Amino acid sequence: MLKLSVRLFSLLMISFSFASVSAVNAQYVTSENSDSVQYKPYIKLAQNTQQTGQSDVSALLKNQTKSIANAGTVTIMTLRTIGAPAMVAAHNLSTLLDAGERFEDMRVIPVVARGKVQNLWDVLYLRGIDMGVVQTDTLEYLKNDPRYNSIRNRVRFITQMFPAEVHIVARKEIQSLADLEGKTVSINAKGTGSSIVGTLIFRRLGINAKLVNRDTNRAIPQLKAGEIHAHFNVLGKPARPIMRIKKDDGLHLLPIPYTEEVQELYLPSKFTNKDYPDLIAEGEEVPTIAARNVLAVFNWPSNHERYKKVARFVEKFFTNFEELKKPGFHPKWKTVNLAADVPGWTRFKAAQDWLDQNPRQVPVPSSASRLKWEFSAFLQDTGTSAEKVNAQELNILFENFLKWRNDKKNVAR
Repeated sequence: MLKLSVRLFSLLMISFSFASVSAVNAQYVTSENSDSVQYKPYIKLAQNTQQTGQSDVSALLKNQTKSIANAGTVTIMTLRTIGAPAMVAAHNLSTLLDAGERFEDMRVIPVVARGKVQNLWDVLYLRGIDMGVVQTDTLEYLKNDPRYNSIRNRVRFITQMFPAEVHIVARKEIQSLADLEGKTVSINAKGTGSSIVGTLIFRRLGINAKLVNRDTNRAIPQLKAGEIHAHFNVLGKPARPIMRIKKDDGLHLLPIPYTEEVQELYLPSKFTNKDYPDLIAEGEEVPTIAARNVLAVFNWPSNHERYKKVARFVEKFFTNFEELKKPGFHPKWKTVNLAADVPGWTRFKAAQDWLDQNPRQVPVPSSASRLKWEFSAFLQDTGTSAEKVNAQELNILFENFLKWRNDKKNVAR
């Protein structure tokens, strides 16, 4: 009886709710850019808003349709690691550019993603995805894919984003990359940026390790148990998953020398005690490399509605870019130069057009000044201070930079 009474009461409440609103007229329409049928509601409030006190709701719903709500909305595939720089960057863009409750002007929706390889596929194939954070080495990783030329022609970049350091967490008995010969190594989950770097590093160094896919949550316990010998994680330092590792876990950060085999694809970087106080003693450094990232987009034709949406985002993003360097946003925005080229990648037309039309807002260095700026950005990206290295080390670093720069240009050709 009690259950019946509750059910009758629920039905009465539903009936009362329908009685308070007049008929809701709706129709089905077909989207111009999709074969799917969409539901397009038109809501009429039964009572005068002044009488019901619903003036705010009425103002929001008045003339609001699905096409209006989607007109200025763009999506960005980020990462699945909460708090990762790529995710924070997308949230920063949402905070800066969102127009508010009415979406026809601009709204940025960050999307939690599986990984940077998957981000590329999502940009190319997933309906409703406009942009994604992708590692620049992804195209190198896909060179043997029969779709490689098609992929290069259909993907573009808007700007470079924050670099991300390569963390290799290893058991204490593993002291160098060469020690991983024949060992079981996790290169993180399939489709992640870590899986790209892990595959390319072992391929280029000629190290035959047994590569397996384990996400960090599973890999660290398996490392401690001796089931695997090392684990790759590509995240901006300091990375939360690495900060959780303690001294007595029997693990350490494996050094990655900046050798000729990796210079073509990556930047030099390092870890210090300030990054990971439980893993690195004060005054010590662990050399590593950093992977570059870009904000990638599908190469839409300029007369396409999707192109126009992304072009509107680019205009607002680039116009307001200096705001991102102020307090309240991720500090790594200060290392981003919108006009910087990314060897091997072609810039999205709307982004290039904006840069061409606004040279004073984002000056593009030329000849010697450009080289100086690029080297300064190179040092900044890698966390290297010119004041803290001697002249010989600085010369070696500059020579490596020039070689890396020339190799990148040859790859682009």
